[in-house]
Amino acid sequence: MRLIKSLNVATLAAVLSLTVSACATTSDRPDQQLARAEATIESARQSGAARYAADELERAGTKLTQAKLAADQREYLRAERLATEAELNAKLAASTADRSKAEAALQEVDESIAVLRREIDRNEIQ
Repeated sequence: MRLIKSLNVATLAAVLSLTVSACATTSDRPDQQLARAEATIESARQSGAARYAADELERAGTKLTQAKLAADQREYLRAERLATEAELNAKLAASTADRSKAEAALQEVDESIAVLRREIDRNEIQ
């Protein structure tokens, strides 16, 4: 009876161990995440991130390269995590570029308003 219980416990432990390890790995290459990260990086480039957020864009590219390497080495969880990080870095780069462009546009508007105010002041004096 003790032998049967110890076998059941050992079997249960083995099944649990396999279940946990199966949950910790994935057998599918994260191609969708890699493609999404690549598309997000390209979109960030097109939004001017190379000019306004070069560091963030470079970080995104580095993470994507690391993700592809991890996927090639069948480290799919790591590849998925790195691809997600690449996508987030690219989104940050795009947001930073958008903010910088908006700030530049605001500065132009402020300068235009200042010029108009000087013109108004000059015309009122005459």
